[in-house]
Amino acid sequence: MATYYVIARMDGTRFVGPDHHKVDLYDAIERNVTTFIPSAWQDHDPLSMDDDEASPKSDVPVGLLVYPDPAQAGLGIADDMTLSLGIDGGFRMFQLQAVPAPEHYTPSSAVGAKAIVTREFLVVAEVPAWWAFGPHGRHVNGLITAVSNLGRQQVDQIGAGMERTDVIFEVDRREVLDAADLELMRHDRVGAARVARGYARAATYRAWDRDAGLSRAASLIGDLAHATVVGDVLSEEQLGLLLKKLTPHISEVLPAGEMEPYGTVVVGDDDEDFED
Repeated sequence: MATYYVIARMDGTRFVGPDHHKVDLYDAIERNVTTFIPSAWQDHDPLSMDDDEASPKSDVPVGLLVYPDPAQAGLGIADDMTLSLGIDGGFRMFQLQAVPAPEHYTPSSAVGAKAIVTREFLVVAEVPAWWAFGPHGRHVNGLITAVSNLGRQQVDQIGAGMERTDVIFEVDRREVLDAADLELMRHDRVGAARVARGYARAATYRAWDRDAGLSRAASLIGDLAHATVVGDVLSEEQLGLLLKKLTPHISEVLPAGEMEPYGTVVVGDDDEDFED
């Protein structure tokens, strides 16, 4: 049985499908039972619907997008905006075993070729949230932690330091991001970078008002988080080019989060509950 990962809100829930069908991953792991997601049309009594409600659209099954690697799980963020970024304190990540839905249930590849849609799954573990940022995720988590500890004045000063155009820095910044994008695709961490950028920018929001300086700071911080996802592949000099604009407020990013090895698979005892 294949192992997959999914991001959930802080209460352990996730909404899926056009009707926001609620899936409670925390409850599923507590009960240790196989969870089945019903189709949208199964949630209604056909006899009680009028002709408009009984349209073909209501026959589309609800499915949960899951990914075989934690660093890919963030790809679903684009299609599930029920996950508040940063402001609500973060997210949780669950490891599960899942039965892929039939091929005709699978959405377009726009959500990521590595994703599957499942309607039957068993949650086997809650894993460290930093896994969603990839193997280098503790460093990304450390950056977000450092940024969230900055005050309004500090974030404003970072933005003010970027008020005058620095052509050399902007060229270096573009080169670092181009190199990061290449490695993100090569190592399948695009989803991780999407989540990292969103949460890093959101970490500055409590200091925001309608001020361009704060916007510039948030943009740079988002870029740095994006590149840090592949910080184990890029050189220290490349990341240092972006980090230098945050000094003296952030001079060093220390890893943060549980030191559990990335992507450790929990072996489930209930594989026989599934039918392939």
